[in-house]
Parts: sequence; C-alpha cells; structure tokens
Amino acid sequence: MESGIRYLKPEEKRQARVLWENAFAEDSQSFNDYYFTEKIKSSRILVKEEDGKIVSMLHRNPYRVRLGKKEQTLDYIVGVATEEPYRRRGYMGELLKQALSDACSEKKAFCYLMPADEAIYKPFGFRFVYDQKYPEITGKVLGEIPEAEESWKIVSTPAKKEWNYRELADFMEAWMENRYEVYAVRDPEYTKALVKELASENGVIERIYRRDRLEGLRAFWGLEEREQRLLYCPEGWTAESKPQKPSIMARIASLKSFLELGRLKPGNEEPVEAVIWAEDPLMKENQGLWLWKLDGSGSRAQRISESPADKENVFSCDVSQLVQWLLGYKDWNSLSAPQDAPIWMERIRGLQGIFLDETV
Repeated sequence: MESGIRYLKPEEKRQARVLWENAFAEDSQSFNDYYFTEKIKSSRILVKEEDGKIVSMLHRNPYRVRLGKKEQTLDYIVGVATEEPYRRRGYMGELLKQALSDACSEKKAFCYLMPADEAIYKPFGFRFVYDQKYPEITGKVLGEIPEAEESWKIVSTPAKKEWNYRELADFMEAWMENRYEVYAVRDPEYTKALVKELASENGVIERIYRRDRLEGLRAFWGLEEREQRLLYCPEGWTAESKPQKPSIMARIASLKSFLELGRLKPGNEEPVEAVIWAEDPLMKENQGLWLWKLDGSGSRAQRISESPADKENVFSCDVSQLVQWLLGYKDWNSLSAPQDAPIWMERIRGLQGIFLDETV
C-alpha cells in the first residue's frame, strides 16, 4: 500500500486514538474519551503512514486568538507522536514542516505548542513566548470572603452539571481583555469545551459572588492528584505558589501576517519603513527581503526582490528572534541578535501580555 503524509478524513480521526494512547499513557481513559469525542471534531490530524498504518501524527487544534486589535484562528499543535519502531527517521520533522507550510498558506501568523522538551522543537524555530504562572488565592482572602460580609458567597459545582456558558464566557473574556493582548477568545463555544474537559476528570468549578455579581472563577480537576486548572479573580487576591516557568513555544508561520501585527508606539507619529532580511531556512515562503511599513493606520509587509537604494541598511534577523520580540517576551538586545536594535525598532510596539493556558 502507498505511504505518505495526509490529513485524516473526519470519519478516520478516531483511528489516531491507538497511537495517542500508546504515546501518552499518562492520559486517563475518561480524558481520551472526551478528546476523541469532542476535541477531534475541529482538529485537523496530519499523519504519516507506512503501508496504510498511522505511524506518526500531529494534531492542529484551532483556537480563535486575540492579537491586540486583531483576531486570527491559530493552530495549537498537540498530539505530536511517533510509534516506537518508527522513531528517529525524521517523521516528526516532516509533519511539522507540512503543518507550518499549510498554516503559512492559510496566512496564520504563528503556531504554538506546549513542549515535552524544548530541545525537540527548538531546531524547527519554536521559541518560548509564555511563562506558566501558579497563582493561588491567599489564605487571608479565603478567610475573609465567607465571614467579612454576608454578601460574599462561593458556589462550588461539579463541571458535569449544566452551565450558563454565556455567563462564564462573558466573565472570562472581560477578565482577559483587561490584562492581556494575546489570548484564546473566551466565548460560549470555548467555555462549553472547557467545562467538558474539566468534567472528564471530575472537575469542579468554583464561582465567587459578591452581591450576586460574579467576581472570581476557580477550577480543579484530576482523577488521582487534584490540580488547580484555572483561577480568574481580582488583583490582590493571589500569591504565586511557586516560580513561573517557560511553558508555551511559538513559531512564525506566515511572516507577512506576523509582521502586520506590529504597530507604532503611542505618541510616535513618524512612520517606519524598514527593509528586513528574514532568515528562515525551514520555510522558503518567509526567507528573504521584506519591506515593512508602519504608520498611524497600521502595519503592512511585502516581499521585495532587492533593497531600494533610498532605504536604510538592510536589517538581518532570524524568525525565531522576531517571534519572541514582537510577542513581547524579550527585548531585542537580549536575543543575542546579529545586529543591535536599529533606531526605528524603538518606535514599534509589539503585543503586550500573553495568556495561553490551554493544556490540550
């Protein structure tokens, strides 16, 4: 039978469960039931086959992501796995390259994932852009909420119960947009999937009300060891239970779409016009010269064949540096860049504040 790379058809997606369970033995049966009943409906599963058998796979799970004033449906890459006898043949790399190329043709700014090991994805241009935080409501706050005022109440409900998804979505979205510029949009569809995910491992959701106004959300899940899955509450309620750690890596897919996320800093009315040599050995769609223009109306990028004579010197950079800089994870001069930050870079505002805490 023929071998090669392709996307599974909707009716074939459940065939990926065997490889999933072999590769991710730590996942519970109930979680796998949830994933292969609900999550795969929207997931695009890219597989490598040998003689008609799935031997390697990659799942492109779509999320609507807020990107400053813009919004895109981006791929959260999960389920990257290869059967033991077929490892170390480069299959994972083939799947990653195909997924990134497809995302580029679909004009997606970037893809992201939660790595089991940074070293696996770094050669493919993925870099950390988000640090996982571990907030907990302090004992002082927990002591005050039920006792200080009768108007406070905590309602704890199993996730498997019926929910007002709109109420949850509206609260979470308002909480997000007041703090971050990059996050998965919280709408009723998102919260419905989240509740089902929590329910797969006996999740419990706590709603904290004051005078019937929702002020905070907290959730726990886990069949054996309970884990805090989320916490959204007012400033001053929490303390970090342990140090933050790098959690989410991102990789530019379409450089044009990615550069167009940039904007001028407030108060900087002078337009920016820069010529960039982008280094991307993995994707020919991105590598080469780009003309990047930013003004009060936004940002535009286009490929050019040669540097215009009246432009400043060409600025050379790697796409892995650009993803950390424009997503606000690192300033340019901390990236071991081949060139110091040019003057025009000081006038550009990247996206400020990322919150990507999805675990699937």
